[in-house]
Amino acid sequence: MKPYAIQQIGLEDYPKCSAIWNMQTCPYTQLFIDQIKAGNRDVFILTVDGAYIAACDLVYDNPEYGTIPGRRLYFSRLIVKKGERGNGYGEALSRALLDIAKEKGYSEIALGVDRDNTAAVRLYQKLGFTVYEEAEDADGKFYRMERLL
Repeated sequence: MKPYAIQQIGLEDYPKCSAIWNMQTCPYTQLFIDQIKAGNRDVFILTVDGAYIAACDLVYDNPEYGTIPGRRLYFSRLIVKKGERGNGYGEALSRALLDIAKEKGYSEIALGVDRDNTAAVRLYQKLGFTVYEEAEDADGKFYRMERLL
């Protein structure tokens, strides 16, 4: 793994995440932008030599995501750029966000992951997340996972 940096970005830099995932075709991009504007979603990126390699968000208040104000937040959209997967960047960014969530005073964190995304499920289990529910929505079947911080 090459040396990397992790930082929070604001709305002005959010479009640069297109280097990691296709924001123009994602049906949730506007929702994420609205949540960032409302102060309810913080975006963190991992860069290597200034290039965006991975992104992940923390969502603070969304009951649909299982958040509990001041206690449980939501770990959202860990995405590592194709071609960079399997190098440890996703784990590094995840560990950093778990630390940030704890520093912010949260004691629990939850996430949702597609059941067929075995690499992500393994990573989250390695990080101490456990499945507390199997669910299905318009996007398919997924696990709801959580862990204490």
